[in-house]
Amino acid sequence: MHLTDHDLLQLDRDTLARLDEEALRRLSGRLLDDLKEARDRLNQDSKNSSRPPSSDSPYGRSRREPAVKEPADEEAVDEDSGPAETLPAETSPQEGEAATHATDPSKRDAHTQPRVPAARAPGRQPGAPGHGRQQSLAITDTLIHRPTECACCGQPLGDTAPGRAYGGYDEVDLLPAEAAAPGLVLSVIRHLPFEVTCACGHRTRYRFPRAKVAEEWQGAGVDRQQLLGPRLAALVVLLSLRYRLSRAKLRELLQELTGLELSLGLIDQTLRQSAGQVAPVEAALLQAVEQSPLLHVDETGWPEGALSLWFWVFCAVDVVVYWIGSRAKEMFVNALPEGFTGWLMSDGYGVYRHYANRLRCWAHLLRKARGLAEATCRLTREVGGALLALMGRLIQTVQAAGTADAADLAARQTPEVERLKALCESHQDSSSEKLGAFCREMLKDWTVIIRPLYDPELPLTNNVAERQLRHWVVARKTCFGTRSEQGSRALALLSSIIDTCRLRQASAWDYLAEAIRAGRAGLPMPALPAVGV
Repeated sequence: MHLTDHDLLQLDRDTLARLDEEALRRLSGRLLDDLKEARDRLNQDSKNSSRPPSSDSPYGRSRREPAVKEPADEEAVDEDSGPAETLPAETSPQEGEAATHATDPSKRDAHTQPRVPAARAPGRQPGAPGHGRQQSLAITDTLIHRPTECACCGQPLGDTAPGRAYGGYDEVDLLPAEAAAPGLVLSVIRHLPFEVTCACGHRTRYRFPRAKVAEEWQGAGVDRQQLLGPRLAALVVLLSLRYRLSRAKLRELLQELTGLELSLGLIDQTLRQSAGQVAPVEAALLQAVEQSPLLHVDETGWPEGALSLWFWVFCAVDVVVYWIGSRAKEMFVNALPEGFTGWLMSDGYGVYRHYANRLRCWAHLLRKARGLAEATCRLTREVGGALLALMGRLIQTVQAAGTADAADLAARQTPEVERLKALCESHQDSSSEKLGAFCREMLKDWTVIIRPLYDPELPLTNNVAERQLRHWVVARKTCFGTRSEQGSRALALLSSIIDTCRLRQASAWDYLAEAIRAGRAGLPMPALPAVGV
């Protein structure tokens, strides 16, 4: 833009009347350039720019900005640049005097000072009555847990040794469905640990196996006995993350289907505990990513409380891994396994450029070329149309090739590739800012961009990663992100397991139940489902 808001506020008809003809021509030229640029911005949507589809107007009239800005494709994003400094607003003398009285204790009256309430500790306050569980459930089975040997003399303790229960807890779970009788059936099992007396006189108590608690899951109660059994806990995870039910709707659905009443706090606690119990699965997911020959990567904005973070996806043929963190280069480097040597498909974000075996998404480039072809500037429109036509013919050639010989394919499309490069080279220094930026971007990543044209087995677009993120872009509009670092880790880990099972055509519910059952007992995690099961 040539003219700022400050300049436009000073322009009116009287100002234009005072200008001579030459000055009026120069001003008209600047106004025309600004008008065309503004019109091009108004005409942008998800089909001719990098704007997300969520920013398109559903009525085709008004255009609304997205609630969370999507990542830019150009290298113009400076990952080292910090937040812009905020300039202090000008204050009137009265406001300045009021601020001085507010900060200087000598100029404040003791009777006018506001009372600062005492800090209130979070959680239940001492003396509060508290609330217990009101629903009474009928016990369907009782399991007695006896120690197998004496803790003192080491002798085995038989079933006939005298003993008594010294505690216990109830576990509510869903029975696996049978082919002859499908449906949701609740079971309420009472677990009774016994204290058994040995012949030597020592009384040995049974101790339940405990989950191993990693440092990042401290405070989540991972190693506690839980009311919800493994299958019911896995169902809570699925309903919350895969089907995007809020805590309140999840509680309502379970009460309608099973008659079980759960609190919102128990549902939230179950999600965190389940993530901490299946945390070792993360190593198997990263190993599968490392062995993948092709990896699609993308990111979108994600709020974590007051922080503005990014939701990353690493998607291969048979594995999906999510991360929530910053958008810096260090985040990408730490998330990508060191042993990964396959192809990396991404957009034009600058943090990916250090990786050698990289591919560029042609869908992003086509949208930018379409935006140039629809510009109001005649030169930009003509060159953009030529670029769009050349790129479209190249894509059609690759798609029609199928399993054709790669050498023959390269020979047939070499003239089109050379014309495309020559067109970019001749307009990289164009006076049109957008046209020049697009041509320079094409030339900077030229080798990366044209790789799929000579190997039809390589993908042309990053649609695989974008389809995986679409679910979370919709979820972001309803849940407004996560609230804590532990909540972000739980969401990313559990969602990675669910979507990996879906890619492998396996039941995410069954695998999560097995993993939670093993995690609660401190046992090794079950192997990830085989591909195509």
